[in-house]
Amino acid sequence: YWFDVAWAPPTGRAWCVVRVLPAQQRQGIGAALYERVQADVAAHGYRELLLEVDDTLAELHPALARRGFRELLHSWAFALDPRTCDPSRFVGAYAKLGGLTITTPAAEIARGADWLPPLHALYALVAGDVPIPLHPHADAPPSWLAQQATGLPESLPEAFFIVRDGPRYVGMSFLHADTARPERLYQRITAIHPGYRGRGVAMALKLETIAYARERGCHELRTAVESNNPSMLAINRKLGFEAREGLALMAKTLQV
Repeated sequence: YWFDVAWAPPTGRAWCVVRVLPAQQRQGIGAALYERVQADVAAHGYRELLLEVDDTLAELHPALARRGFRELLHSWAFALDPRTCDPSRFVGAYAKLGGLTITTPAAEIARGADWLPPLHALYALVAGDVPIPLHPHADAPPSWLAQQATGLPESLPEAFFIVRDGPRYVGMSFLHADTARPERLYQRITAIHPGYRGRGVAMALKLETIAYARERGCHELRTAVESNNPSMLAINRKLGFEAREGLALMAKTLQV
């Protein structure tokens, strides 16, 4: 199947998904499905076709290259045992914040602030920076963000960290629980307002999530970072996150 890439510019791109059961692989089924999807996408006037390839399927890269695909970026999974990270080594990151404040939705409600509109404004500004299909459209409604923060079984409102500059929200990073494994947490999004990048905001937010995990005795903190985000890759490595297998985002220009 395929769908329109509506969450990030430019327009005219479609995302292709081809799956074949292991027992039926290497019989031409995947190739036939791909050819049908490509023809359908081209018939609808799309100019570019995207797909992702898991690192466990790296043997598919030569066949994709023959079909005209090139790698746009790579996304890696990262894992950290919070017990092995000493946040005190990085306390200087907080000094860089200057007058910025780290808060949470609960703290904002306590001071009488309407936290959702400014948080959604920040999210909408930076959402297109993460070009993966599970990442929602930049125009996702505030209700979606509120659900992520407080409304899901895995939501951790006390671990939804926000950096604000006066009334303006300029950074966010939040955790979700693994409901099946309480010793594991997932770091979903770390996002910084473009005007505040390079000022240590991301490092301070990451330290907040690690401190939260350590205080609760968690054994594993998981996240993912793309190759087009070198600053976050550097932060993760500095903090001791270990890279795991990920996936490649591939693209092909179509003749229409």
